[in-house]
Amino acid sequence: MNAIISFLIFTSLAISQPVVEENNQMPVKESIFITMERTPCFGKCPSYKITIFNTGNVVYEGLQFAEKQGKFSKKLDKNELSELKEQLELLNIFALKDTYDSKITDIPSCILLINYKEKKKKILDRDGAPEELKKFEKLIDALVITKDLKKEDEGKGKG
Repeated sequence: MNAIISFLIFTSLAISQPVVEENNQMPVKESIFITMERTPCFGKCPSYKITIFNTGNVVYEGLQFAEKQGKFSKKLDKNELSELKEQLELLNIFALKDTYDSKITDIPSCILLINYKEKKKKILDRDGAPEELKKFEKLIDALVITKDLKKEDEGKGKG
């Protein structure tokens, strides 16, 4: 009986102890940092969705007319994540309007979802957004859509 109690106490202590990463830092709970979706148009506009997590993990899903079609992944390094955060600060993302729209419906949109410093922001950019916002969207593209995107296994996660 004492062995069982000792085992239960040991396992409860082991479970409650935080796991420490190799560099002696506490692990970060992964959460979505930025989602950017480029929507289709009536022509051949590339549509895809990029999800960047606070850990640097990225999921890219190429849809219609995208240069890379299917699901891909990669990891941004700390410098790339820092660059995105710095640009968010310079852009003052939370002060921007939620919608930059047009009555023309045949043009593609860019939908940004930002989760930063415990705040959330959604921006629909179809037409008339500030040039700085357009540059930020292009930065996301440049950091993510690269040669080192790794194709996800089609059968992965099924079953």
